[in-house]
Amino acid sequence: MSDENKQEKTEKVRYNLLWREHEQQAIREWWDKLNVNLGDRAKLRRCEKPEDVLLQPSFYALQQRFPKTPALALAAVAGLLSHVKLHSEYSFPKQLGQQKEHSGKAVFSELRFQQLLASHDIDELYENLRRAVMQLNRTANVLSLADGVLHWSAEQRDKNQFDERPEQRFKFAWAKAYFSEVLTYSK
Repeated sequence: MSDENKQEKTEKVRYNLLWREHEQQAIREWWDKLNVNLGDRAKLRRCEKPEDVLLQPSFYALQQRFPKTPALALAAVAGLLSHVKLHSEYSFPKQLGQQKEHSGKAVFSELRFQQLLASHDIDELYENLRRAVMQLNRTANVLSLADGVLHWSAEQRDKNQFDERPEQRFKFAWAKAYFSEVLTYSK
């Protein structure tokens, strides 16, 4: 294994909102239980938007662990994670930028990625991310995906919070990860 591959394997994914270990563990445990209880997973997967997720009992098991998190943002996390079958070690935006079968093109096209970043509301973000998860064959970094949704939601609630430090914005963080990956194989 080359030094570059070793570095990729050991790269630590950074989280903007889920940086506490107990929060990461809570998300992982909830997702692991969802993988065992396929009935709950199926009910969540049938939800077309985060508001529908609020009506599912399995959502409340997650909400008990995150009582201060806005309900719709957490519902979006629950709904999206129900579509993930396998966990990846790479950050979610980096996964989207990975090369598709030596084609020189990203798994998730730049146009779709730009549409994802331009999501205007939680329903649009949910639909764009659900499409992205499917494009990745239902393999995703569950913590990175959850953190991204929560980061986007926090930014929507308080846009001024990120004005002084644009490098901490959702769009910047995801674009940096996506395009850094794309640049590894494009010329």
